[in-house]
Amino acid sequence: MLVLRRKAGETIAIGDGIEISVIEISPTRVKLGITAPREISVLRKETIAVAIDNRKAAELVSAGLSGRLQEIACVLGGLSRELSEAPPKVLQEAADKT
Repeated sequence: MLVLRRKAGETIAIGDGIEISVIEISPTRVKLGITAPREISVLRKETIAVAIDNRKAAELVSAGLSGRLQEIACVLGGLSRELSEAPPKVLQEAADKT
């Protein structure tokens, strides 16, 4: 890992088309501006796992598995452990009520 010190207004170049500019510095944050070619994704790291989970859930639903709520819930990770371990009949009844 390369560690650099930069002041507000200074820029770091990566390769031929990527620039990272320091826009603003405060006591608890640094605001960065990133310029990159359109074919290069620039994402916050914490959003990558959420995007993967969303794609998996969409694939399950589009594959006609919408009746398999337990599997979808496990992919999304939004239900508690008790609910994800519930029998499919209980999960289906809960879905019918909504």
